[in-house]
Amino acid sequence: MSETQPIVPLLTVRQNGHRYLLSASRVQLEGIGNALNEICNGVHIEDPEFQSRLGATREELQAVLKSLSGILCAEPSGDFETVKAWADGCSVQARCMSAYGDPVDMSSIEARKFAHLLIECADKADSM
Repeated sequence: MSETQPIVPLLTVRQNGHRYLLSASRVQLEGIGNALNEICNGVHIEDPEFQSRLGATREELQAVLKSLSGILCAEPSGDFETVKAWADGCSVQARCMSAYGDPVDMSSIEARKFAHLLIECADKADSM
């Protein structure tokens, strides 16, 4: 870890036992990516024992590594918080969270604007 950045643990935002929504720093993701690259392409582990030792096949971990590389190469969002709502067919989708998975703090004006957006999306979903 870099000396200029404090060590912050990997945060679990949400999980249901099958899927995990995590908040991680770039340094953490790069470290995980480097470890995956070493496991998949550096250290030689015979295919028959790979899954029993690591709990996943080489192909599964290579797919994770590819996804992680794509995430790290993507243009970063300048937003620290996401506040979005949209109509998706007959339903309304909403997302409000910070980069750490925390709720978004809104002023009363911002909350009213978001409430208005939700109503607009509900009206649009009703018209489908």
